[in-house]
Amino acid sequence: MISFPVTCLALVSLVSSLELPKLSERATGCGKTPSFTPGDFKNFTTSDGREYRAWLPASYDSNKATPLILSYHGANRDISRQVALDKLTHPRFNKDHIVVYLQGLAADGSTRTKWEGAPDCSSNDIKFTGEVLDAMTESLCVDEKRIYATGKSQGGGFVGRLACDSGLSSRIAAFAPVSGAYYIKEINKKSDCHPETVKVPCSPSRTNIPILAFHGGADRTIEYHGDFRSNACLPDVSSWARQWAQRDGLSGTPVNSTVADSENGVNMSYGKNGLVTLVYDGDNIGHDWPSKTRNADNSGVRLAAFDASARIMDFFRDHKLP
Repeated sequence: MISFPVTCLALVSLVSSLELPKLSERATGCGKTPSFTPGDFKNFTTSDGREYRAWLPASYDSNKATPLILSYHGANRDISRQVALDKLTHPRFNKDHIVVYLQGLAADGSTRTKWEGAPDCSSNDIKFTGEVLDAMTESLCVDEKRIYATGKSQGGGFVGRLACDSGLSSRIAAFAPVSGAYYIKEINKKSDCHPETVKVPCSPSRTNIPILAFHGGADRTIEYHGDFRSNACLPDVSSWARQWAQRDGLSGTPVNSTVADSENGVNMSYGKNGLVTLVYDGDNIGHDWPSKTRNADNSGVRLAAFDASARIMDFFRDHKLP
């Protein structure tokens, strides 16, 4: 029988106790020196000129698989607006996830940025997102089991499309749209738009997809109960969430709980630990990124009872790809 020295036994015990990511969770960029300093941003472009901006947490280690968040701005906005709005690069909310902000394209003949799926938008943002993920996993040590997506308004609606995409739903672990514009532009006649019953087109590659959505009752841009807007149908948001629960094989009836200190805010949760959850922000919250402090949406006068960014980070931490 071989007898190890005490020091070797201690080393074996230490190594076995470490929770190192499996090889399948580590991107090909592991071990490479990043092209920018942890704690900073860097702007990038794809081969066809699409712009995006990446941020590394100060704790980034090129030999440690690190989770990554994709963030999408609203229509007619840009990356800088989204950085200021979601605050996911602020240590108050995030100290250990890479964040990548993608820039939408302006529609033909205008300066108004839009995302794929919105009316009069012809950009291929599914392809764009795939290229960004390929570039980030090639150059950075990304935990490919822990890639997430969030966004505001049209950006939130596009996050819903990512979850429904047969390709990217297999690469992104969880989704968190805020005040999402879930356009169904295939329905372009008002008489055909029935928000409470309209079926949302969706072809995800897996079940048990985690969804955390937020929407305010005073949203007059993207109505909570749905609408016909810009020649496209918007579903009732509670119906949109219920359809996600059904895709995930969950009960059609949510477990409701109140949002503390809000004006009639409700958490509507489906499945174990709220695998699909819709947060009704409250009767007084409009087309906002919910925040307890002043931001570019609320102007300091429509403060929410919670920070969406904090809830999103908690939700993301609870989920990874199988």
